[in-house]
Amino acid sequence: MFAEYEHVPRNRVDARFIDHKEKKIIAVEMSCPWVDNRTEKDEEKTWKYGPLRWELKQQFPGYSVKQYNIIIDVLGGWSCEVDRSMRELFGPKKGGEILRRMQKAVISSSLSIVRTFKVLS
Repeated sequence: MFAEYEHVPRNRVDARFIDHKEKKIIAVEMSCPWVDNRTEKDEEKTWKYGPLRWELKQQFPGYSVKQYNIIIDVLGGWSCEVDRSMRELFGPKKGGEILRRMQKAVISSSLSIVRTFKVLS
């Protein structure tokens, strides 16, 4: 038995933007792993959403599909690739500012978790 189409179960990225004028699709995946897992998490997200990128290319022929993995570790660190991605998405000045705001949110969230853990211990 042969199938005409292969069904790929959809994974959902955190955000997906479709620009019909420019004929491009941007998939954004965000994550906040432990410091040691930042590189592995980037590779995992790229591999995990490969079928979704393929499915989007099939659904929107002629469109370019690009995935951005925005990964900031629990201590607020990020890679050069994340910095480049944010500046490409939002512009050189705004991309850096958005990253700093995200860093503050991650750090304050991590501190809140640590305080809660100390109270429970």
